Amino acid sequence: MNNRELKFRVWLHDTKEWGNVSCIEVFNSTGKLEYLYQDQPYTIQQYTGLKDKNGKEIYEGDIVKWHEGENNLSEVIFQNGSFMVRGINWGAFWYLSDYCNFYKIIGSIMQNPELIKNK
Repeated sequence: MNNRELKFRVWLHDTKEWGNVSCIEVFNSTGKLEYLYQDQPYTIQQYTGLKDKNGKEIYEGDIVKWHEGENNLSEVIFQNGSFMVRGINWGAFWYLSDYCNFYKIIGSIMQNPELIKNK
């Protein structure tokens, strides 16, 4: 049985910084989901359970590159029950777990949107 560590991070849109996630509570009394953290909008991203070639934890929404060069950027996504990597410039998909030791995290779509803008 796989004992993958479940961890999350939260991006706070108003202050443009990462917040800590110590508990996730899901409830819906209004018929819609409310995405507020300390009274501001946020985005939650999940840890993939994998690390990049430098030992840094890889999260959904991270931007990684295979080797040097701007055309080698990819985004970590969760799709069809698996963490995948989607090429930003070419749109190809593959499993993150197949090549995670070759990737280097260079940013995230939240902190560094300029890395994927107009790609």
